[in-house]
Order: sequence, then C-alpha cells, then structure tokens
Amino acid sequence: MKRTFRWVKSVGTVQVALGPDHEITLPVFPGILKHPTVDELRDLLLNPAVARKYTVLALRKAPWQVLREFPREWLEACVVEADLRPGRESALRFLLS
Repeated sequence: MKRTFRWVKSVGTVQVALGPDHEITLPVFPGILKHPTVDELRDLLLNPAVARKYTVLALRKAPWQVLREFPREWLEACVVEADLRPGRESALRFLLS
C-alpha cells in the first residue's frame, strides 16, 4: 500500500512592521490561529502583538517544516515567552542553532 503525504505550505507572506526601522516577513499558515480565514489572518498579522502571539502558538504546536519558514531571529526572540515543554524547547533551540 502506498502512502501519500500532504506537506504543509504557506499561502503567502506578510510584512510586519515591529518598529520604525524594523520589519519582518512572516509566512501565513492557516490553522495556527484557529478561527480567522486566510484573508482575515493576513490583516490580523499586520498588528505586531498578533504576529507575536501567532509565532508563539506556532512554536508550541507547529512542526519544524513550518517553523523553518519563519525568520530565525524572530523565533529566537519569541521562544522565551512560548512556555514550551522542556523537551520541545531543547529540540527547538537545537534546530535554531
């Protein structure tokens, strides 16, 4: 029997202004934030607080295949507040190093 796997893919990217001189590009993955549609998610991610929560939730539950599309520096900045299980935190820190 042959198995077919669907790989998760982003549906685009969003430029998020974190400050006057600092901007990041985040991938848009529906399902990390549960209820918004793809278009709503793009609009929501323009808010830096929502972008941070989105990244923290991705750190908690998304596979590495998804996380590797996020900016590495942004993941490292958000991993502290993600409150991860010790095993997941050490694995993510290893993958980010």
